[in-house]
Amino acid sequence: MVEDRSEADTAFLYELARESNTTELVAYLRRGSRPVVRRRAAEMLGDFAEETTRNDGDTQEVIRALIQAVREDDDRSVRARAIDALYRHGPDTLERLVHEMGEFDIEPEEGTRSDTAAERATARLLEEWLDADYPEFRMVAATALGRMGGERSLSALVAATTDPSPRVRARAVQSCGWIGDERCVGALRNRLDDDRRRVREEAVRALGAIGSEAALRSLAPVVQADEESLRRAAIEELGQFATLEPVDVLLRALVDDTAPVQRAALLSLVQLFVDAPAERRQEVREAVADRLSNADTLTVVPHVIDMLDESRRTDVRHNAAWLLGRVADADDPDADRRDAVYDCLIAALGDPDDRTARLAASSLAELESEKLERRLQILVHDEDVPSDVAERAEAVLDEIGGSLSGEVVTNAVDYTYVRDPSDYTANHDDADREP
Repeated sequence: MVEDRSEADTAFLYELARESNTTELVAYLRRGSRPVVRRRAAEMLGDFAEETTRNDGDTQEVIRALIQAVREDDDRSVRARAIDALYRHGPDTLERLVHEMGEFDIEPEEGTRSDTAAERATARLLEEWLDADYPEFRMVAATALGRMGGERSLSALVAATTDPSPRVRARAVQSCGWIGDERCVGALRNRLDDDRRRVREEAVRALGAIGSEAALRSLAPVVQADEESLRRAAIEELGQFATLEPVDVLLRALVDDTAPVQRAALLSLVQLFVDAPAERRQEVREAVADRLSNADTLTVVPHVIDMLDESRRTDVRHNAAWLLGRVADADDPDADRRDAVYDCLIAALGDPDDRTARLAASSLAELESEKLERRLQILVHDEDVPSDVAERAEAVLDEIGGSLSGEVVTNAVDYTYVRDPSDYTANHDDADREP
């Protein structure tokens, strides 16, 4: 045992904490003779979660010691404080503890397979923890039961969604989503107006993970919630359903008061046909595009441009390139917005992904106009333009039946081909500064 000194208090531990002496604190956590010392050492080791300058070796030593205390200390208050310290070190450390929960030494029941017996015994232990006085035990149990899955502990988890501790409720709600059982929908719906934001957002995510019709009906009203983060979370989940059912709800969200929610709604609409079954993908895509074309282009077009310019997902960029030709308007009275569409699609003609470039060409053909024709003619006649871009521009001209004469092209306003839309602004800003 580490000597706890004769003082009745634990002031000496605060001195170790001020000196960042985690090695000594770990020693007192592991071998301190009095529970109060071990408990306070665990608490102080949790405080080091806020330090970003500690080396990884020290951090791992602390986490290992805390997990060992949870598993082996004979005082429940010490174990509870160690769990709390792990929680403060981040969700990964709590997950690590949960992973090791199945490694307790458990004797198999006679006549049963050892792995089956261990699983049942662990489940029973966790269900007991769900009734523990300490919320830390209940939090670990709610997390671990969700990771184990299955129906055995479903009723206990559903009951835990109303736990007095918000941390336990959040973990229980999350676990219901992991299990994905339809019977959890009612309990999750009740948590959509929980007094803690994290619990509300976890309920939204869990309903999206379940993905049933009842879950969809529960999520739809959340799109009108007063809380922006909750609206956005619901909209993101609705994009995972891969059916046409959420389309009308998502279209209404396009006129939300905040740009992040509008953008999330458009991304979810695109996600509907990205994730749709192969046999229905074209049907869903055409239906979404048709409804989007009747939406407010002032809202839709800028977000589609951003998707094509900024998304790192190839499938999203494919669909953004295709969609832009269906939602933009060649006769848009807003010249800046119309030019932004042309800039984006013309830049995409040189995209390294061949399909993105071909879809951009297809969309340009949908936006036939004299101004676009002039810009494409300039590309075709510009020797500095890459040959593949010039060939795609010429193909678009052939499709729309370009008829501008060479003289008109020669006298046209100069448009500079750019490989990145941000270059367009920079080039024209430089030109504006010239005498």
